[in-house]
Amino acid sequence: MIRPPSRAALRAWGLALAVLSVILPALPLGPIFAQPPMPLAVLWAAYGWAAEDESGWRAPTTLAALGLLHDQLAGGPYGLFAVLYLSAFLVGRVAAVVMSAPNIVSLWGGFIVTTLITIGIAYIVAPLGLGRNVSVGPYAEAAVITAILFPLVRPLYMSASASQRAGARR
Repeated sequence: MIRPPSRAALRAWGLALAVLSVILPALPLGPIFAQPPMPLAVLWAAYGWAAEDESGWRAPTTLAALGLLHDQLAGGPYGLFAVLYLSAFLVGRVAAVVMSAPNIVSLWGGFIVTTLITIGIAYIVAPLGLGRNVSVGPYAEAAVITAILFPLVRPLYMSASASQRAGARR
C-alpha cells in the first residue's frame, strides 16, 4: 500500500519549489524558466505559512532571505522582492482569517486577494527603487499565473485544516 507523503515532506517540497522559482529564472536556461511564465512559488509559501499561523521567526526570515536572493539574482535593488514577499506574508495572515471557510474556493480567494495586493504594493515600491519608468507588468503577469495555479500546489504549503485554524484566530 502506498502511503501519502507526510506533512514535513510536503513542506520540504514546497520550500524547494519556492527556492527553485527564485533561482531558475536567473540561470541561462531559456525562456521556459523565465518569469513569467514560471510562477512565483514564494508567494505560495508566504500565503501558506501565514494561513498555517507560522507566527515564529522562521517564516518571515526565510521569506526575507528568499527576497534578498531574488533581488541579487535580478540585479537589484536590494529589498524590493523582500518587501513583496514579506507583505504577501502579512496580507496573507489577514486574508486567511477573512477567507476562513474550509474549502478550496475560500482559500483560493484569499490567495487571489493577497496576490492582487502585492501587485499594488509592487506598483508603489518598484518605482522607488528602479525609477519612474519601471514596468511592473512582468511581476503582475507572474503573480496572476501563480494565483491561477494555487489550487494545484496548495497541499505543499497548507494542510487541509489551515483554514479552520485561521478561522479560530478571529
